[in-house]
Amino acid sequence: MLDQQIALFLILLGVAVIPFLARRIRVPSAALEIVYGMLLFNVLLHQRPDWFELLRQIGFIYLMFIAGMELDLQAIRRSGKTFWYVLVSLLSLTLTPLLFVSLGQPLFLGVAVAMISAGIVIPVLKELGLSRTPLGRDIIGVALTGELLSILVLTLLDAYHKHGLSWHAGLELVKLTLLFGLAMLVLKVLYLLAWWNPERVEKVMESEDPVEEGIRAVVTVAFAGGILAALAGAEPILGSFLAGMIFSHVFKSKGRFEEKVNALGFGFLIPFFFIGVGSQLDPVLLTTPQTVTTALLLTAAVLLSNFYPLLLAAPLRLSLLQAAGMSVLLSAPLSMIVVAGTLGQKMGIIDSDTAGALILTALLASVLYPSLFRLLCRRLAPEKQEKSLQRGTAA
Repeated sequence: MLDQQIALFLILLGVAVIPFLARRIRVPSAALEIVYGMLLFNVLLHQRPDWFELLRQIGFIYLMFIAGMELDLQAIRRSGKTFWYVLVSLLSLTLTPLLFVSLGQPLFLGVAVAMISAGIVIPVLKELGLSRTPLGRDIIGVALTGELLSILVLTLLDAYHKHGLSWHAGLELVKLTLLFGLAMLVLKVLYLLAWWNPERVEKVMESEDPVEEGIRAVVTVAFAGGILAALAGAEPILGSFLAGMIFSHVFKSKGRFEEKVNALGFGFLIPFFFIGVGSQLDPVLLTTPQTVTTALLLTAAVLLSNFYPLLLAAPLRLSLLQAAGMSVLLSAPLSMIVVAGTLGQKMGIIDSDTAGALILTALLASVLYPSLFRLLCRRLAPEKQEKSLQRGTAA
């Protein structure tokens, strides 16, 4: 019993301390949580408690729910660049895996490298004050669109792995679509009920709700999405992602409620997932020259898989320097590469060595490329001022 309590205390201690350290050394908290999990369970604890796997799965599902909530389809549509956002993601998610196959590498490895995520992108842009600039909105638009497509690609691969190219796989995807159509209908009904009781909704969405009814409801929605996906034969994380996306679409005005959702997730639940990922890493594996070399090559491949904004700079109305900045920052898909590695190992497509190389790739990319983007921002600032002067002269 005492061992269980010590394990829980050490995990919570890491969850509490890591954000302060990450902010000081300018490294994503998730990256340090993976490293902490590796050291904690290989140096101090040597075994994972039974309850820890449950907490890890809860954090995983909630992470994907928040990712879905961040996807604002209407904002992307209003940008007028939806086609180009989708095209950037499609090029990465199709050509990169094909390139890996042509080089004699596994298709899934190319898919994992091509993953796109907003988990690192949005915090970096907010930190640099770029999230509300045209460039920042374009980067977020591509990142969120790519995250949605990445999840769908992993879902299709999962269905193919289970059933192959059969009518049964198609039937399960249709069943999943119908289930989430029903979920959207239910949320629409709730929205109409809320419309008739605006005072109650305001109490829940703002900070005046003493029993946090809204948070309880949103956690229920997140895990209900996971259960629906499991009933349809898909991965629960797809269900939670789509549930978050539907919830965000139905309840557009969330006020401070969204801050509470993020606080619960990133402050408590989600770190269990990243620490759990680290707990599965063998430190000996990461000192193997072959694994390190593979991770370095994959890190370079991640950047190459995101060079398509440079080709589409003109239709995206970006300068080459801005397009380069987009390519660099999109090359830090920490959470999605980890998700891909986790699912690939679970499906038996990749072995533990490859999964370890992917996680090391995610760590390297999430540290290296945001740092490089910060350096590029120093060049982007003068360019931005010059364009402002040109607009003023033209006026």
